[in-house]
Amino acid sequence: MYRDGCVSELRKPVSRLGLATLLLLPLLAQSVAAATIAIEVASHAETIEIAASAQLNADADSAWRVLTDYEHYVDFIPGLRESRIVGRKGATVTVEQSGDVVLWLLHMPLDVTFEITEIAPTRLDSRVVAGDLRALNSHYVLTPTGNGVRLEYFGKLNSGFALFDSVERLAVKQNIARRFQALADEIERRPVAGSASSGLGRQDRE
Repeated sequence: MYRDGCVSELRKPVSRLGLATLLLLPLLAQSVAAATIAIEVASHAETIEIAASAQLNADADSAWRVLTDYEHYVDFIPGLRESRIVGRKGATVTVEQSGDVVLWLLHMPLDVTFEITEIAPTRLDSRVVAGDLRALNSHYVLTPTGNGVRLEYFGKLNSGFALFDSVERLAVKQNIARRFQALADEIERRPVAGSASSGLGRQDRE
């Protein structure tokens, strides 16, 4: 019914659509696989309060290993260039981190030193002791549930950035959400505690 040339032209859009679908499949799979998080940010005078949570398909021991794997944070947290332990005394760990705060196309460098108290195996308490933030007190809580583990984050920030309140609030929400999402996804990706691959960062496993 159609000349060969016409049939060939009709097939081209279909082939291109099929190719586009194949290219999108990994992106769709990644989106489906991502952990579902909830996050709230509220401003009070000169402070910003952040609360985030996620119900994860993982065991509590694996989640704890991810949270305390500070030197592998650079493998899976976006915008983080360096994360290293510079001191440890009992249950208290001092961690230096360097990275960027991202707001749309704007990247602002951020260097921070945290003092982290590990209350194994369910809680991390953290405070900023040096760097570009005036103050950030935060903690993570892990709660085993019947079908996995619940991860919660609470933070109170006194920011040193010269931004309008609404913009600053958006920047905090975007960056905390990106990092919390990355932690939640890594917890679900990690093998269960005690497996041969435990303790490896994402790059080691790929």
